[in-house]
Amino acid sequence: MFQSKSYIERRHGKTGTDRAYYLKKLVQEYETTDSKEAKQQVLANLANFAYDPINYNTLWDLHAIDLFLASLTDIDPLLREFGVGGLANICLEPRHHEYIMSQPTFRRNIVNCLDTQYSLNTKVNAMTTLMQLITAENYTTILTDELKTNLEKIQMDYQHVQAKNMASLFLLDYYHQ
Repeated sequence: MFQSKSYIERRHGKTGTDRAYYLKKLVQEYETTDSKEAKQQVLANLANFAYDPINYNTLWDLHAIDLFLASLTDIDPLLREFGVGGLANICLEPRHHEYIMSQPTFRRNIVNCLDTQYSLNTKVNAMTTLMQLITAENYTTILTDELKTNLEKIQMDYQHVQAKNMASLFLLDYYHQ
């Protein structure tokens, strides 16, 4: 649910926990903890906060996007899943969109999340992120042969019908097949 600042104040009171402060503490905990479970929980929370546009400025200032992007290459499948979920939630915001598009490595790591070995949520969130990143100016940058090959593999995967259907739509809408 999208929330306004006045809604948050009505719900939590003006003396309640400041959201920016809370998000800052989450980022600090992620960066300092050695606990795998704590990292998973914190990144999942940050990804959920990335859904609401009221948090975009704070998450930008805290460089939360770097945590999402770094998690895409982590060996922990849950960190990868929560990281790409955070990207799917935040990538339409113009600064975050531009930042993701600024480095080929970022896009490649999102495409790599389409590997058939990854979870359903990881694949669906990666496809969602890529679809949301596509613009008239950058579609040739995103719509690579590698992406098409990954989508075709997912399309043949009968284990995850949701991912299969989404890959089919992606191929139809963007590759016209």
